[in-house]
Amino acid sequence: MRAFACLPVRRFVLPGIPVAWRAFPAIGPGRWLRPARPVVAGGCVLLVAALAAGRAGAASMAQPVVAPAQFQSSPAREDWSLPRCTATLPDDPDGARDYAADWHNHGGGLEAEQCDAMARMELGDVASAATELDHLAHMTDWPTGDAPGVRTTGADARAWLPRRAALAEQAARAWQADDSPKQALDSATYGLTLAPGSPTLRLVYARVAVELDQPARAIATLTPLPDAPAERDEALVARAGAWRRLGRIDLGMADINAALKDAPHNGAALLERGILYMRRGEMEAARADWQDVVTLAPDSDEADLARQDLSLLETDPEAP
Repeated sequence: MRAFACLPVRRFVLPGIPVAWRAFPAIGPGRWLRPARPVVAGGCVLLVAALAAGRAGAASMAQPVVAPAQFQSSPAREDWSLPRCTATLPDDPDGARDYAADWHNHGGGLEAEQCDAMARMELGDVASAATELDHLAHMTDWPTGDAPGVRTTGADARAWLPRRAALAEQAARAWQADDSPKQALDSATYGLTLAPGSPTLRLVYARVAVELDQPARAIATLTPLPDAPAERDEALVARAGAWRRLGRIDLGMADINAALKDAPHNGAALLERGILYMRRGEMEAARADWQDVVTLAPDSDEADLARQDLSLLETDPEAP
């Protein structure tokens, strides 16, 4: 009998700023733009009536109406930003992608490309999104401040290393979601060259290493453990899985119990401890942990995996 467990790929955490109205929505993959329509106060166009009588007055009334300059619809530079672009990603990824296309056509550059990649991720085009995110992580000429066309050099380029490391992490998570662990490991490895001490990158790297059956590499990456409690608990769970792969159930149990001491209702930890109990032949303890996972968060990915393990346990209750 085999029991399987893995940790779900997280959805990216994005700021919740309302997206500004877009004057130039993009249309489909072609990325061509609709012409903008004049916008005026109160929805009305103010006509300049001719004061002269006769044909001259009539002719002036027939001329096309132009909205006052202050009501033209070209968006101001400050209207374009990554937080605005990503604000509605969970609810309206198509809208976010349209915004990214508009922004790119107005000089958005690499940040507009980043938002487009994240929108593609939400829309299910995961491999394409991962490829683009990894490409952006390797870009060294990120824009400096608000000056268009000015690129980073020297110290400015070093200041962008955390951003590029975060993009490499997003790429690795996207490759995980695409069931491409080799590419995920490559992106995480590159990210760690940019930010060697990043706890989240180390965690992603370790999880992928376990998936690729390289548990010793995962343990080395996670040791020493992060200082922040939440990150430390995630690392303990991941390291417990790596110890299990090496057959060190005792060390895996020590890590998982330490995580559960901090967070007794941690579904991922309970799921892993159930597997460790099963490997020790303690089937009732395993069943209890998996049932707790289902009870605590019935709609979670961990609960789905716990149900699978419970089903396997019912099929062959004596097999470790």
